[in-house]
Amino acid sequence: MSLEARIKDDIKAAMKSGNKDDLEVLRMVISDVKNTAIAEGLERAGFDDELVLRTLRRGIKTRTESAEMYEKAGRNDLSSKERAQIEVLERYLPAQMSVAELEVVVDTVIVELGASTKKDMGRVIKEVVARVEGRADGKAVSSVVGGRLS
Repeated sequence: MSLEARIKDDIKAAMKSGNKDDLEVLRMVISDVKNTAIAEGLERAGFDDELVLRTLRRGIKTRTESAEMYEKAGRNDLSSKERAQIEVLERYLPAQMSVAELEVVVDTVIVELGASTKKDMGRVIKEVVARVEGRADGKAVSSVVGGRLS
C-alpha cells in the first residue's frame, strides 16, 4: 500500500473515530503533497512515496522549528500542539537508523571516497544522505561525519 493510500485510509478512520487532531494533520499533509506536486509540475493524482516522504520531512522540520520558537517565547501550549503534530507525521516515515548503523555507513563512504579532511565533509555528507534515504536525520549525519574527519 502506498503512503498516500495509507494516509487517506487513516483520514477516513480519524473521521469515523472523531479524532480531530489527527484528521487536521493528515488533511494538511495531503494538501501539502498536492501543492508540492503542482509546484513541481507533476500529475495531480497518484503521488509516489518519495514525494509524500519529502513532504512529511519538510512538515516535521517546519513544525520542529515552530515548536522551538514557541518554547523560547514561553508558549508551551502551542509548542505541545506542534510536537503532537510531529508525532502524527512520524508514523509514516521509515524506521530511523541507530547511531551505530549510521557510523558504519559513514565509515564506508569515507573509505570509498578517500576522504580525510574537513574539506571533504560536503562530499561525504551528500553520499551518506543518498545512501540512508531518509532513515537518518541530516544533523545526525553531519555530526557523525564531522566527528570522523579531522
